[in-house]
Amino acid sequence: MNGRSLPLTTPGDFMLEREFFHLHGRTWFVRVRPSVRSGETHTHLTLELVADTETRVVSCRREEWDTADPDFAVLVERSVTAGASHQVAPRTPGSPE
Repeated sequence: MNGRSLPLTTPGDFMLEREFFHLHGRTWFVRVRPSVRSGETHTHLTLELVADTETRVVSCRREEWDTADPDFAVLVERSVTAGASHQVAPRTPGSPE
């Protein structure tokens, strides 16, 4: 990880750039998505977390990410599979489509 800063959407705001982190024996690469939920532009970030063949997405408050020691485990736990929705429950084997 490095401490370079990336400009955010608001002039004068910056966040720490983190290219990857290690958690439970896996390496997660991080991309900050350019879009966030409507009305959260100045308060939140959308992070894309990529490990092996898995891609997950999480929205977090800017100060949650822009800290010397973010809680990576919490971010991964809160994340959803890319393309998934919080409103749609995952299908279980044998359930009707």
